[in-house]
Amino acid sequence: MSRVIREVKGASRRDKAAATRLKILRAAHDEFVENGYHGATIAAVARRAGVAPQTVYFTFHTKPALISAVIDMAVMGEDEPTIPQATDWWAAMAAAPAADEALRIFVRGTGPLFARASRISEILRAAALTDEEVRRTHEHHDALQRAGYREVIDLLAAKGRLRSGLDSDDATDVLMTLLGDSTYYGFTVERGWSHERVMGWWEGVLPGVLLAGG
Repeated sequence: MSRVIREVKGASRRDKAAATRLKILRAAHDEFVENGYHGATIAAVARRAGVAPQTVYFTFHTKPALISAVIDMAVMGEDEPTIPQATDWWAAMAAAPAADEALRIFVRGTGPLFARASRISEILRAAALTDEEVRRTHEHHDALQRAGYREVIDLLAAKGRLRSGLDSDDATDVLMTLLGDSTYYGFTVERGWSHERVMGWWEGVLPGVLLAGG
């Protein structure tokens, strides 16, 4: 009986810690979006989350680690965090018989990620220009995205030919630039495009840019 009680208490503590972590991440997202990276403070995040500043520090240790975790949550989702490579849409892309179809599936799959993550990613990018630790955080996330995009390019190249003049590295650069947070943010926030319009433009343009006969 005592073992069962300890296990229940342990599970309860883990659930409570997970709930607190999620509250902090949501609060941090709103604080960064409202005040920018440098304007946001741990104390302000704690007030939004309804916890003590020490709780934020204990959970995330530093502000760069906090914004990194916010981006992770935006990319992978809140309820059941999942890396893109483990999603159903990634599997559908891999199973698609033709490269252009696979690319369009990938574009549609990334849409919700850009909707959630582009704004906070742009805040990180701007802060990285003036803060060395933040720059390393930005480079970490950029490297993760590049590795994922290179997987996509290799998959597309196995299904069909890349456009003449593009090797896998160049194609990854193009995909990173066009299908990126800055592009999504620029279209939706700065130019007023709807999410659906951006998705449609990407689906129409990217096959022709990346694929032979696309």
